[in-house]
Amino acid sequence: MKFVARSITVALAAVLLVLSGTLTALAVGLPGLPVEPAGISPTAFESAEACYCHFSLSNEWALSMHAKSLSDPVYLTKLAEGQKATGGKLGPFCKKCHGPGGTMTGEIAKGGPLSAGTAEGVNCSFCHQVSGLKPGVIGNTSHLVTPVGAAGVRRAQIKDPKAPHKAEYSELHTKAEFCGGCHNVLHPVNGMHLEATYTEWLESPYAKEGVVCQDCHMSAKPGVVGPSSGTAANGSPQRDNIYHMTFIGANVGQGDAPAATALLKNAAKIELDVPDVVTPGQTASATVTITNVGAGHKLPTGLTEVREMWLEVTAATASGETTTFGTHVFGTILQDDEGNAPVELWEATKIKSDDRIGPRESVTYSYAFTMPEGAAATSVTAALLYKSAPDELTEKAGVDNPVTQMAVASTAVYSDAEAAAQAATTAQSETEGSGGTPSWAWFVVAGVIAAVGVAAVAWWRLRSVG
Repeated sequence: MKFVARSITVALAAVLLVLSGTLTALAVGLPGLPVEPAGISPTAFESAEACYCHFSLSNEWALSMHAKSLSDPVYLTKLAEGQKATGGKLGPFCKKCHGPGGTMTGEIAKGGPLSAGTAEGVNCSFCHQVSGLKPGVIGNTSHLVTPVGAAGVRRAQIKDPKAPHKAEYSELHTKAEFCGGCHNVLHPVNGMHLEATYTEWLESPYAKEGVVCQDCHMSAKPGVVGPSSGTAANGSPQRDNIYHMTFIGANVGQGDAPAATALLKNAAKIELDVPDVVTPGQTASATVTITNVGAGHKLPTGLTEVREMWLEVTAATASGETTTFGTHVFGTILQDDEGNAPVELWEATKIKSDDRIGPRESVTYSYAFTMPEGAAATSVTAALLYKSAPDELTEKAGVDNPVTQMAVASTAVYSDAEAAAQAATTAQSETEGSGGTPSWAWFVVAGVIAAVGVAAVAWWRLRSVG
């Protein structure tokens, strides 16, 4: 199922004319798009293999999309499309977040092979050498890096680090702003938000409660909020503020599939309301309410003109006939200055519509359900489904594109009250037979208790006589 239909006719000529004149502004900087430091040596960014004392954490990182930020086939395919459409002008902008080290060393701009550390995309030595954020809008890799290489300072959330290398506490590493430096993406020409995950969090109840990105995406497991007990390195002290380098997101196909699936299933819940009895041939309303219960940002988030999340409401009879009678697709639709929509992200100048679900917010949809003729009962199911990208994109990339069921609710609808009552009786009998306590069992228990009581009294009397 496609998240949004792609427009066959787009005003690429006009867009490219704009881009050709304004993307050159990347060289001098735009709000939220600061000038990158010059002259940083590639040796400033070590490979994760150098972090052998932290092997358990580096192994977690290796499964994450941070480790695959420059090699993810879906990203590379989308980047190739953008490069072709913009005459090669989009690449440096995208690679700022996907390859921050290589951007800062100038290796990406030169187009040659990357060094071991910068080739790893968003790796240990980049994040742990961040010393601040550049002034202005948070986003588009607005990190300040003090790159000093193997002999330099490593920064993290630990206040009293014990390490064989230079290390110091960084309050920034405990804040959502650290993540927002990349997880807010502003259009390089017009400044509109293409991704606003950080801003969505900032405007959420979680921000007011002090729950930050790290608490959910770097916790022990999905559903657990906050750091956990453990050690930061082999032989280091036990601490209670350890964050895991999993950076769990919603990418089931390319990331850590079990963790990503669990995160998605923890994000939303569904409630389904349908009458118990609907006469065959008659129509009733099936009302579905979806609540964002576990995400500190909108559902979906990220590059939402690519992400796919949709509601599907179906009816299935005992004979196996399944009918879809309700659907809704969630996401943003981008528009250009001429009113064309949907358009690609590099063509966009505004957001035409956005019906995503905010943190702890609910949305409700109603659909007409018709009871099939001749069916004594029908199962009605509402499911919230997710894919990281459209099938056409993953097919070009040559990767799997699994569908994840985020939440589901199901109920039975009967043709008449008698059928409903009979089903209820059958269900009660099955419950009693499979672990419930049938009424006759209480008589047995009562009999055993009475027998024990009589025996106790008899024993006491004999003891007294003796």
